[in-house]
Amino acid sequence: MSSRVQNIYNLPIGWVWFTLDEGTHKITDGSHNPPTKESSGIPMLSAQNITNNHISFENVRYISNDDYINEYERANVEAGDVLLTIVGSIGRVAFVHDALKQKFAIQRSVALIKPSAFFNGRFLMYAIQAPFFQKQLEENAKGTAQKGVYLGVLKTFSVPLAPLNEQHQIVNKIEEIFSEIDHVETALFSIKRQLNFYWQTILNNAFCGNISKEYQTATPKGKSSKSLYSLYEIPIEWKWSELGIHTDFVGAGSTPKGGRSIYVNSGIPFIRSQNVLNYSLSLNDIAYITDTINEKMFRTQTQTSDVLLNITGASIGRSAYIPENFAQANVNQHVCIIRTNPSLFYKYLSLFLNSPTIQRLIQEWSSGATREALTLSQIRSIPIPICSIEEQKYIVAELESQHTIIEHIRNSIEMMIAQIQILKQSVLNKAFEGRLVPQNSSDESASELLKKIKTERIEYLQNKSKEKKVKIKIKKMERTKSVFDLLKEAQKPVSAKEVWQQSKHWESIDDFYAELKSISDSVEQTKSKTEILLSLKK
Repeated sequence: MSSRVQNIYNLPIGWVWFTLDEGTHKITDGSHNPPTKESSGIPMLSAQNITNNHISFENVRYISNDDYINEYERANVEAGDVLLTIVGSIGRVAFVHDALKQKFAIQRSVALIKPSAFFNGRFLMYAIQAPFFQKQLEENAKGTAQKGVYLGVLKTFSVPLAPLNEQHQIVNKIEEIFSEIDHVETALFSIKRQLNFYWQTILNNAFCGNISKEYQTATPKGKSSKSLYSLYEIPIEWKWSELGIHTDFVGAGSTPKGGRSIYVNSGIPFIRSQNVLNYSLSLNDIAYITDTINEKMFRTQTQTSDVLLNITGASIGRSAYIPENFAQANVNQHVCIIRTNPSLFYKYLSLFLNSPTIQRLIQEWSSGATREALTLSQIRSIPIPICSIEEQKYIVAELESQHTIIEHIRNSIEMMIAQIQILKQSVLNKAFEGRLVPQNSSDESASELLKKIKTERIEYLQNKSKEKKVKIKIKKMERTKSVFDLLKEAQKPVSAKEVWQQSKHWESIDDFYAELKSISDSVEQTKSKTEILLSLKK
């Protein structure tokens, strides 16, 4: 595997290939059996909290301080480390910056990588994002329901090593270019959000009568009926009504016995909630059922111009319609069919169901239930502003015209965002082929640097072994002594982490550092290859 990658990439003079294991002090993953979930405490991050170049603390699991101490023994996340997602969403990577003061643990979906002091952690982070490394992850992911990369395999992955000075220059250049690219990308996402807001505003105006006023002035004036379900003011020529009055059929489908096992490669399209988007029907991931099963489900066989509404789950409220010339289909229990009578134009209904006012109403109704769902009686009672069929069709034509323009702009933006991702990959390719920054012949070669890394790795492992033997002679559960008393009893310098864990401040790292600061004149701090060692001055 490694040799194949090395044959594809021709490294510049002065660079060498080496394995991820050779360039790091430690590669491990987080907890395979996460501790009990707490309402507050220390964050325990999973793959969903790691995106490229960013660590998120939203939607996290919390664990107790005691559990955090136990987890820290396995995966001691510190500044300078690299975090890589290795289960599920594989290949996202972030660097732990010095500025990140929040302590946290990780779950098994995240790998912890501790680079050598001679291997720039941010250089490694960008190397992992590069196509050559992502390809190694893709080819070695194993599993059925959820793929993952084993740590033993990850350690064998090939990584290019550049001279140390060149590593720093490459990182600085990548970040300079990415900063400019990100600025453009942020602007594009902002335009996308504004387009969504603009479309919602257009929908609101349409169903208030603001885009079809010529129809209203041509209509004889009369008293507008007042409905119990009036949501907002409408033209006097319009009236509020309940949806059920304007339908011939309202019903939800079902899933045939056997579930997914009865799906076939071709046949009658079986529409599920993922196929019903906002005002469009998606045939991606469409399922099929046999003619026999479709005949048994005759009640929910679709017809041209049927309006579809998602009535359960995260996509509740999305509405589309069956277009003309669409082959007969059927729907499952998460999708409701609404068949309108001649008083209500089907496209007008579908657009109205996607409008902000009705979306809020649907969310209010469904959130109050024990299960996020709409009942058929609720659907029939949806309030809808009714105007003449001619005006309904005019409103639809105006909205579809605006929607076409918005979708054209949106698609252009999506293409530009995709091009930005390609551009980033191109920058990374150049960086790790040695073509992003000029080389300096006076830089120490990577082969000499690799010797230093290997020597440092040996020293690191030896020091780790010694540190395990230097334990404070205190029962773990006592934890009643001050930092000063513990150092006074210690025969040799002790790691700061162990003093903290055995002190009376084991539940508060802030209190530990506060006492350490108060006795700083009496304490000597020595930096080993792995961490800070503390002892009392003689």
